[in-house]
Amino acid sequence: MVSDVVMRKLLILLVLVLLFPTVSQAQDLYVSDYREVMVRTGPSLRNKIIAVLKTGNAVKLVREAEEDYYLVALPDGREGYILKGYVTEQIPPARQVQLLEDQLAEQNQELARLREENTLLQAAQEEIQRDETAYTDQIQTLTLERNQLRRDASVSSFLAGAGVLLVGWLLGWTRLRLRRKSQRRPGLNLSL
Repeated sequence: MVSDVVMRKLLILLVLVLLFPTVSQAQDLYVSDYREVMVRTGPSLRNKIIAVLKTGNAVKLVREAEEDYYLVALPDGREGYILKGYVTEQIPPARQVQLLEDQLAEQNQELARLREENTLLQAAQEEIQRDETAYTDQIQTLTLERNQLRRDASVSSFLAGAGVLLVGWLLGWTRLRLRRKSQRRPGLNLSL
């Protein structure tokens, strides 16, 4: 049962490839150095003209038809016959020049865009460098202020300790003097 399904799918794929050679043989052909080429409904000059192509126009080869004709697919999807002698696989020089000019114009636009972007990036880089310099200066200033504050705090702590020591010494000295005086005068007793 599984092999039947696989076989059916392979058979359908084979039929599609054989019936629609456009899928398997899509090749670009270009109108060669003639001014105008007629695309017809059949492989004969008596058939109706369905399109007029100019030098450099591209078509897709569907298959070789009778005698001197190709069956081709037009860019809009229609199919028609064209004389083999009027098309070539190589891009005509005029078309190559046009393609190269278009490519050059696109590259020039891209170059202009990149130059403008480069200018903006350079301006941004300069601004970042200015900011970096300003921040570096600010960090140095803050570091100096912090170090000064630490020194001031050390001096303040030292002075506070010295003040406490001095007050303690004065209190002790004053108390000692008062005690000595009280011992010299018998009626005065001051105890602190």
